[in-house]
This record gives sequence, structure tokens and C-alpha cells, in this order.
Amino acid sequence: MGSPHVRRRRWTAIAASVLAVLAVVSIVLLTTRESGKNHADATPPPPSTSASTPAPSPRPTTHTASPTPKKPSLASSATVNAALRKLASQLPAGGVSVAALNTKTGAQYSFGAGSGMRTGSVAKLFVLEAALLAHERDGTELSDGEMALATPMIENSDNKAEYSLYLDIGGRDTLEDAAGRLGMRHTVPGDNDPALTTTSAEDGLQMLAPLLAKPPTVAGVPHKPLSAYSRSLALGLMRDVESDQRWGVSAVADPGTTVALKNGWLSVDNENGPGDNDDDRWLVNSVGIVTVRGQQVLLSAFTQHGPDYQSGVDLVEALVKAITPAVVAR
Repeated sequence: MGSPHVRRRRWTAIAASVLAVLAVVSIVLLTTRESGKNHADATPPPPSTSASTPAPSPRPTTHTASPTPKKPSLASSATVNAALRKLASQLPAGGVSVAALNTKTGAQYSFGAGSGMRTGSVAKLFVLEAALLAHERDGTELSDGEMALATPMIENSDNKAEYSLYLDIGGRDTLEDAAGRLGMRHTVPGDNDPALTTTSAEDGLQMLAPLLAKPPTVAGVPHKPLSAYSRSLALGLMRDVESDQRWGVSAVADPGTTVALKNGWLSVDNENGPGDNDDDRWLVNSVGIVTVRGQQVLLSAFTQHGPDYQSGVDLVEALVKAITPAVVAR
């Protein structure tokens, strides 16, 4: 056995070794805990979605092409002409003249005779405009007496009122002057009776154009508007014609819209001057300003040599229905 002194040194060395080992173990454990704490902070917890249910993959976006809307189009000239020729064949040659103009787009179309169409009572609008133009030149307005004639002349198509106003404003000479100022190149005032004035549907449009504040150019002829007073007076009377005279160009007007028109109808006998006889055959005409598919349209339709009044009305309405698609898109 060793001495007590040697045994004490041996136990002291063993105790020191144990303490050293314990210190190392403590350091390792502490390092491990700190490392675990840092790792947990850096890694987010797993999502709540069950691992057995995978998240849906995004579907590819598909774009279905929308059909291109069909653009409205005007009827072809061939289609319109075919329809108008068929209608015109109901009458002898020179029996039809019809024209239309869209004031929004400027589209215009005419068919048939270019002159020689008797106006009948459409001349009443011509007489009124001649009177208004004469007063505009003088810087005056229609007198009370002239208004008393102009009102029944347009609203009721009164023949006596027409003839009285015609004489009051200067007769044929005044109509000739008005035709020139209105650009009515194919119009020849009647020798003794304004109802036997001859014209064309195109000139019917020339007569209507100055009734608008911004008149369209008709067949290359530019227009100045009548005065605000003249336009208001003429259109007011044309919008107030008798209910039984609201046929003709009104056949194509949008429902509920206002129509301004003047119609004419007359059985032309053989008691007139040379060239003004027609064996009691009928002329039936209609001119006016209407709204078609929301667009303003000037329309003018003249027929002559017809068998009777009603067939003339039917033909005029068929003509305006046939020509309108040439200027208003479907």
C-alpha cells in the first residue's frame, strides 16, 4: 500500500479529471441546445394542409376568341337597282324618280327619271320656300295674310291657298328664282299652275336640304340653310299635316319619331296646256325628312302615269323602302 500522502495526490488527480470531463459535457450540451434553437427559428413550421392532399397545380389560362361582330353594311347597288327596276316596271317609261340622302354619313342614292316629273302638291312646299326666300332677301317675315295662306296650303294641301300665295309672291318668276337659289337644276315651274311644275327626285332633295341648320351637299351642290325663322316655320307646318296625309316617306320612319313631309297627288286630265295632259292618269309623290335607324334621312319619291291614287301611294311607299337600304346600313 502506498503512503497516505501519495493516495491523497492520486484522488486529487482523479477528482480533477472528473471535473474536467463534466465541464466538457456541460459545454457540449449547452452548444447542442443553442444550435437546436437557432435551427427551429430558421425553419418555418410545416403547412396545415395535409401532406396527402397536394396543392392544386394552376390551370393554364385559355382565351376563347369572341366572334367578330358583323359590321352593318349598305345594300349593294345591284340589289337596290333590281328592286327599284321591278317596282318601276309597274308604270310606263319615265314614271318613277326616287332619291335618298343620309345626312349623318353623306351617303346618297338616286334612281329613275332625272327630270320631267310633275310635282302636284309637292309644289306647295316649293311655293312656301320661294316666299320665305323672297322675305329673307328683304329682311322681313311672312305677313299675317301670307301665314293665313301658307298654313292650310301645307297642313291641308289647300289648292286655293296655294294659288293665292303663288300670285302674291310674284308667280312663275319667283319660282324660277327660288329654283336657282335652291340648286334645283332639273325643275321647270308650270306655265300657269305650280302643280304642273316638273322636277326630279334629286331636286326634291335640293329643296329639303336648306331646311336643315347644317345642310348636306346634294349631288355636288352645297347649300346654305334658310334662316332659323324660315326653317322653323316650314318644318313646323310639315310636321303638322293632316293625319290622312302622313303616308309616303313616313313608311320607313322609326316608330315614335317625328316626320316632316309634303305629299302630292293629282289626276292629270287633258284640259291643260300642251305637254301637261295625261289622260286622267295619276301622279303620286312624297318628299320629307325622316329618322331611320336613328339617322336623319332626306327622301324624295315621284311617280306619274299611274292608274289610281291608292296604287300610287303603295308604289311610293315601296320605292322608299327599297331605296333606303342604299343609304342606311342594315
